[in-house]
This record gives sequence, C-alpha cells and structure tokens, in this order.
Amino acid sequence: MWLPGNARGRCRGLRVNRTAFLLAVGVVLAVGGVKLAQPLSVARRQQDELARLRRDKANEQAQQARLERYQRELATDRGLERAARREGYLRTGERRLVFTREAAPPSESRLRSPRPAPREPHEGSRDQSR
Repeated sequence: MWLPGNARGRCRGLRVNRTAFLLAVGVVLAVGGVKLAQPLSVARRQQDELARLRRDKANEQAQQARLERYQRELATDRGLERAARREGYLRTGERRLVFTREAAPPSESRLRSPRPAPREPHEGSRDQSR
C-alpha cells in the first residue's frame, strides 16, 4: 500500500496497536451478538408459550363442543331417560337385575398346594432349635 513519506511513520504506530484494535472490534461484535440474541430468545420463548396457549384453547373449545352436544342430548326425552338410568333410576314396575359370576367348583388340582413341602434342616444348619 502506498502512503506519502511523512505518513509512513504514523502507520507503524497503528500497526503496533492493531491487535488491540482487533480485540476491541471482537468485543464489540460479541456484545452486539449477545444484545441481538436476547430479543430473539425472548421471541422464541413467547412463540412457544403462544403455541401452548393455542393448543390449550383448542382443547377447551373441543371440550365445550362436547358439553354443548351433551346438553342438547339431555334436552330430549331419550337423553333424559339415559342420564336417569345411568344414575340408577328405574321405570315404574321395573326391577334391577344384578348379575353375579358364579365361582367354578374347585378341582383337585386347585386343592393341592403348588409349593413343595418344607424340607427338614440338616445337621450343620444354623436354624436348629435348641
């Protein structure tokens, strides 16, 4: 690079401080990067929160639609009877049938214990009674 004669001496002073200059530029860029990244990370967290709230809203709307459908069903005679029967109410003259499951008669194989009989301790064991 061509410089006038008297500027060459000043240029050497700048070269000595070139490392300090590059270091300062690096620090400024790093600080700028951090300052730029903070709003981006906040925006990302807000987007995640907004997506979660939208999912929650969709779930609540679906549940509200189910409840409204159930309410419309209860407004009919058939729906009212179904809800009453679910609660245990009967019509006049009806009897409640209770079904029980009979136990199967015990077979001989069930009566036998699947465990083997306890063994007697041998002479050298510690469990001998005194």
